This record gives sequence, C-alpha cells and structure tokens, in this order.
Amino acid sequence: MTRRLPPLNALRAFEAAGRHLSFTKAAEELTVTQAAISHQVKALEDHLDTDLFIRMPRHLELSKAGKILLPVVTKAFDRIGNSVAQLNRNLASSALTVRLAPSFTAKWLSPRLDDFRKQFPQVDLSLTLSNDPVDFRRQPIDLAVTYGKGNWRGVLAERLLAIDFFPVCSPGYLRTVENLAEVADLERCTLLHDTNRKSWADWLALAGADTVNADRGTIVDDTNVLIQAAIDGLGIALGSSLFVADHLAAGRLVRPFDTIMHSDYAYYIVTTKQHLKRPEVADFKAWLLSQSTMATLESQPR
Repeated sequence: MTRRLPPLNALRAFEAAGRHLSFTKAAEELTVTQAAISHQVKALEDHLDTDLFIRMPRHLELSKAGKILLPVVTKAFDRIGNSVAQLNRNLASSALTVRLAPSFTAKWLSPRLDDFRKQFPQVDLSLTLSNDPVDFRRQPIDLAVTYGKGNWRGVLAERLLAIDFFPVCSPGYLRTVENLAEVADLERCTLLHDTNRKSWADWLALAGADTVNADRGTIVDDTNVLIQAAIDGLGIALGSSLFVADHLAAGRLVRPFDTIMHSDYAYYIVTTKQHLKRPEVADFKAWLLSQSTMATLESQPR
C-alpha cells in the first residue's frame, strides 16, 4: 500500500508550532528560523488545502483542522521517538544516560561515582547537568536526579536526599559585623540568596525575625557559587548540610545561628516504569539509594 503522506519536515514544523502556539518558539526548539517554520506550515496547509492556524495579530490559534491534526501528529512523533530511543538502548544496552542537578553532582555524587564504577564496570555512564524537570517522552534520558517536591506527573519519583537550611558565613565576615547576637541583627548584614528570596523569608519567619527585610541582598542562582561567595566574605547565605558540611569542618564557614529549617523540597530520583525494566537503570537507582542511606548513617552522632 502506498502512503500519501505530507512532507515530514512540514509536519514537524506544524507539530512544534501547534504545541507552542508560536512560530518563534517552534523555531527555537527546532533550531531554524521563524521564516522557515512559517514556510513549512504554509506548505503543509497548501498540501492539505486547508488552514491549520488562525493567525491573530499577537498570537496563534489552531483552526478546526489544526485541532484535529495536532494530537495525531504529536502522538505519532512521540511513538517514533520512543521507538528510536528504545532501539538505541537495545543496541547499547550497557550505556546509561542520567540527567543530574549540577550542585548535587559536584558536592555529593561525584566523590561517590568511583564506587559505582567498581560495582558495575560494564555500565558506561553518560551524565548531563540541568535543574529543569525531565520530559522522558522527548529526551533520551534513562534516569534523573531532580530538585523539587516530587510531584511531577507521569513519572516515578522517590526521595533521595532531604535538604535543611541554616545561615552560614565566613569567620572573617562575622568579625566585620559588630554584635551579631540576635537574629534581628541580620538586618545589618548582606543576605546571599539562591535563585530567589523565598528561602530567606521562610527562615527568618521560622526564627521569629519579623523586622529583617528578606527582599534585599544578592541573588546567586548556582549553589556552588553561592557557597563560595559566603566563603569569600560577601555576606551570609543559607547553606545546607549537603553542601557546607566540609566547609564547616574545615573552618571556612561558621554558623552564626542554630535555627535549622527543614524544607519540603528534596532531591528525587526520577524515572519511568518502562525505564526501570532495564537492569542498568534499576541498579543505578538502587545504588543511589544505598549511598543515601550510608551518608545518613555516617552523619548521625555516635
């Protein structure tokens, strides 16, 4: 049977534009120009002899035909992508692609990876770094460690490491701040924020420091750089045991106050039922959980 299909590039451009309702975002996703997307969509509309979009002055809307076609094309591309990914995994069954949060990888995972290599020498790891949630349908990733609340749809998420927060600064910075005896005295300090100012606001509320303004200070959206800024004496940061324990032990950082905030955010192992059928994925997940258990036991007072 001969299949009379529209040009695949035109279908791909339409699917991306329909999903985003934007030629610009479709062009960014497919790494082509906006004009190329517009040209491909127009070619598809000419091929089908119908409009797929209602072009408004400031936005796109799907036409009736576009609403019918989009889910069909999206499902088809997803099935092709999943099949190709599965084929690649079967051809290289010992390869494991893992997406990781950068700070977690640098401070916690990297020093432990040699243990995994010794236990599973047949597994070749491919590590990519990002803080964004994973879309397993569209990304060739077997497993991820992601920071959040673990409530992502369509995946299996198991908590790996809990996070606590408490103020830390360098001994030198502490000496420059006179009479830092009460939490309210933080009003005279430079607060170092990670990504946004909410964590400091929550910690100050927990500590009863209603007079301290959390909407000031410096934002550093990388945890490693944030902690280094505190070590360099640029202000006071909220650190967690996961990232600052060695700095506290070495005296590079000190804790001016003892109040600890336990977050409802944590690092989660994220994967899918289908991916866990591969022994390499199941082994890596089990190994991560065992390392977390060991780290918890080692941190407990004897």
